[in-house]
Amino acid sequence: MAEINIERLTLRLSGISEYEGQHLSRLIAEGLAAAPFGTEGVHHLDAMRVNVTANPGGGMNPLAKAIVAEIVRQLESIL
Repeated sequence: MAEINIERLTLRLSGISEYEGQHLSRLIAEGLAAAPFGTEGVHHLDAMRVNVTANPGGGMNPLAKAIVAEIVRQLESIL
């Protein structure tokens, strides 16, 4: 099982409250914790940039899922 250690997660969002941003961060962390990773061994990645466009009125859950999916996709292509 792969282990991911994220030192810092920075979200740059507009149009949401601090509470919604914190909620989104928790959803992302939970999604990453549950995500299956096929990589083994120790890898180090200094930074990753993920750009995801939210659907208006879509809520935090679909946005978090899209962010997690993009992070997983990028990690699996790099590692």
